[in-house]
Amino acid sequence: MKLGCLYIFIVMKTGFVLVTLGLASLALMGLFTDSSNQFEHQFTSYMTQFDKSYETENEYNFRREIFNKNLEIINAHNAKGFSSKLGVNEFTDWTDEEYKSMLGLRRQPLRSSQTLKTIKAKGEPELVSIDHRNEGLVTDVKNQGACGSCWAFSTVASIEGAYAKEHGELKSFSEAHLAECDKFSGGCMGGWMINGLLFFTQRGPITDEEYPYSLPLGTCREAELESNYESLPYAFRVEDDEDSLYEALTHNVVSVSIRAENDKFRHYQSGILDEEDDCGTEIDHGVTLVGYEADGDYWIVKNSWGGSWGNEGYVHIKRRGGKGICGINQDSAQAVFHQEDY
Repeated sequence: MKLGCLYIFIVMKTGFVLVTLGLASLALMGLFTDSSNQFEHQFTSYMTQFDKSYETENEYNFRREIFNKNLEIINAHNAKGFSSKLGVNEFTDWTDEEYKSMLGLRRQPLRSSQTLKTIKAKGEPELVSIDHRNEGLVTDVKNQGACGSCWAFSTVASIEGAYAKEHGELKSFSEAHLAECDKFSGGCMGGWMINGLLFFTQRGPITDEEYPYSLPLGTCREAELESNYESLPYAFRVEDDEDSLYEALTHNVVSVSIRAENDKFRHYQSGILDEEDDCGTEIDHGVTLVGYEADGDYWIVKNSWGGSWGNEGYVHIKRRGGKGICGINQDSAQAVFHQEDY
């Protein structure tokens, strides 16, 4: 015990706290036996897993306390046997304010006065499984970083799906292009997916290889680059109900809005978010609906927080009526090439 504590103290005094194999080995040898030291071991293992380091002893202690609090929330939830399971991720040592900064859905005045077509259900649908990942319409999970640009990632995912379906080739388009150049949105301060889609009805997208995403966001570089892709013909809204959302999904991926400012979404790891999770309906985050699983009756949703979050970057949300679990039935939109298909 003393050796373990002394080791931590020596590392702290260097002014830069790092996880080392030596400390992890001491923990694994059983030198930490009480609950406090078990938390210590879990925290150091967490730091190793997510490559965390802290510059001062105060910062280390501050982040450890946040981690311990969140770990108690995670363990308490998992002990109740819910259909969803929570786990640690790169946000487990973040403050609530830092986490909230990534939730950038902001409804704003429409950038166009045109009347937008609304996708509506054609009666009660016959529900069968859909997974647009298997159809080559979904790029790999991306990571928006510590920035409220979720709206841009959701928008671009819809554009990627529409172009892949139209041209038979999946391209990874630039979120930075949209986040830096759409004057109707606020970049890391938030935006709205329908305005993002309308942005692309006025110009073609640019690949993220040509216009890479990096933080902090900068000034628009659109004038320096030339898009090799046509502008989007249409941007459609989706009626706010679960049948209309399914109808839209039968055509392609959908930009959707959810409530993410809650512990259940923040720490989600696997399983299905349903009524037991009570994640709220006041939408604040943009994600992408890519599929529906009939065996389990749940939506398959792509997030933009990297592959280490959730179920390899995805979350499963139970299909329900009203505003939907986590508010998913509200405020959805889709990129469209052929309106006669609807």
